[in-house]
Amino acid sequence: MYPLTLSSELLLESVFQTSLNGILVCRAIRDGSEQIVDFDVIRCNSQAAVLTGFTEEQILNNSMLTLDPDGCASGIFEQYVNVVHTGRSVRIEHYFEGGNVWLLQALTKFEDGVLVSMADVTATKLVEQQRLNEQALFQTVLDYAQTGIAVMDAVRDESGRIIDFVFTHINEDAERITKRSRAELIGQRYSQVWPGATTNGVLSWHIHVAESGEPVRLNGMNYPVGDYDGWYNVRIRPYGKGVVATFVDVTALKKAELAKEKQAELLRSVLDNSSSLIIAFEAVRDPADGRIVDFRYVAQNEASRQSVSRTDEQVIGHTMLEYFPHVIETGLFNRYLQVIETGQSMRFEQEYNYDQLTGWFEISVMKWGDGIVLTLVDITASKRHQQEIEAANLGLQRANDNLQQFAYVASHDLQEPLRKITAFSDVLVDQYADVLDDSGKDIVQRMQSAAGRMSELIRDVLAYSRVSTHRESFRRVSLTKVLADVVRELNPEQKKANITVDVDRLPEVLGDQTQLYQLFENLLSNAIKFQPPGQSAVVRINCRAVMGADVSVNGQSSFCEISVQDNGIGFDPKYADRIFQVFQRLHTRQQYAGTGVGLAICKRVIENHNGVIYASSQPGRGATFRVYLPTLAE
Repeated sequence: MYPLTLSSELLLESVFQTSLNGILVCRAIRDGSEQIVDFDVIRCNSQAAVLTGFTEEQILNNSMLTLDPDGCASGIFEQYVNVVHTGRSVRIEHYFEGGNVWLLQALTKFEDGVLVSMADVTATKLVEQQRLNEQALFQTVLDYAQTGIAVMDAVRDESGRIIDFVFTHINEDAERITKRSRAELIGQRYSQVWPGATTNGVLSWHIHVAESGEPVRLNGMNYPVGDYDGWYNVRIRPYGKGVVATFVDVTALKKAELAKEKQAELLRSVLDNSSSLIIAFEAVRDPADGRIVDFRYVAQNEASRQSVSRTDEQVIGHTMLEYFPHVIETGLFNRYLQVIETGQSMRFEQEYNYDQLTGWFEISVMKWGDGIVLTLVDITASKRHQQEIEAANLGLQRANDNLQQFAYVASHDLQEPLRKITAFSDVLVDQYADVLDDSGKDIVQRMQSAAGRMSELIRDVLAYSRVSTHRESFRRVSLTKVLADVVRELNPEQKKANITVDVDRLPEVLGDQTQLYQLFENLLSNAIKFQPPGQSAVVRINCRAVMGADVSVNGQSSFCEISVQDNGIGFDPKYADRIFQVFQRLHTRQQYAGTGVGLAICKRVIENHNGVIYASSQPGRGATFRVYLPTLAE
């Protein structure tokens, strides 16, 4: 070093003392191993005392660790040591608690120590800190807002026209909604991040706001984000050099709204496609006492529009009594009041021939809020049909009464003269046999035979009429027992004609035991009767379960099929239906006895039991009668 002259020393001292920066000259304090353990301040100027809040004497009489223990603990001491070891100058900024000041220190190596130049940067630091605090507050406000927020600066072309925007701030909700982080968005152009914004008009709205200074609201914007197709409410306002956009994801609300609209449209379609009249009314109450004095139209379906030839515009908002004043005198109005008061729905039939409605209606009334929903079904045609059926039933009842009267007459009045004819003919044969010649005896015998046939015919007609008009309550009937009783009654005929009856086990059914007995009695009697001379009768009775569809009977699911097969003379298949008609015979009385009523009784019994009966045969090969009766429910 070059030695300083007196004038140089004076100049240096003048600069040292008048410097606006505080200046310290520190010398390293080393231990026995030459490690720096502290620094002595060997020189300081008055500005250093001003900045640190110590006097010059306090600064010169203390070491660095004594003057600023907190700063040294925070790493400043290591910076001093590093400057001495490396010779590289550094600048450090720290808060000096002793002087309540922020200091910027420039450290330069000086001999075995450090030359320190320090400046007060408190004002700058406070401004910066305020800016950081404001920025943190701004970001906190953004992040805790309940909407997505994006701040963007305008990007202009050479002519100064706004062509795009650059993201400067993004809050957490914006990250969540856009599914992109701040790092991905900050500094990026809006059109590059979402290219669709250039074609769907969103970018144009941002530019319009920035240029005009007028805020814009965009509700229900459909805006795909990646593979997420969402709806947003967007607000754009001018801000600084660009705009601030706030947006709320309303996808769930929009989907619910669309679903509601779809459901409402579906409901309208269902209602309008209904042939029933459907009208919704709300109650009109007297302000004084709250009584319901009328009902106001709220909605109607297409059937209602067509029925009364009134559009929605003509009726909505108008009242029931304006268009249907006769609901009061017909009692309908009081029924509607009762539904609202009790909350209980009501369904009834009503004839209404007023106010453009004519006919019978099935009316359903249901409470709806403080009103009602009416459903009217025009049942005029079915009502007339019902009346016709009732008239027909009345006619049938009269016919049945007449038939029962006839049966009474047949069983009493007609049989009585026949019995007298038979009795008197017997007297002629017994008492006047010697007087009568062969011709007279033949005439009496013919008379007795005719009376017997007439009596048999009356009995059969009476049996047929009773099957049609007299029925016992259905109960469980064992067909096995019924058939056993029938076979037992036929025992005398079996011994005489050598008859064989082979029977399967038969099920139980619901029915009239007396009528079922008549059914099998007639079937077995026919099987025994229609045999060629000299042949023994063989009757086979089988049973199996069949489904209703196979039998062609509606309303029944399953049946038992009972087949009665004989080895008799059979018949031509073309007569399979004719034989079930009353008084229809395929043979003369001289060939085979009978009245032609037995199979008609069988058919009527089966019909009474909701079943069917079929016959099949070939001449000389016997006949098979198949009876189908509904089975008992499990």
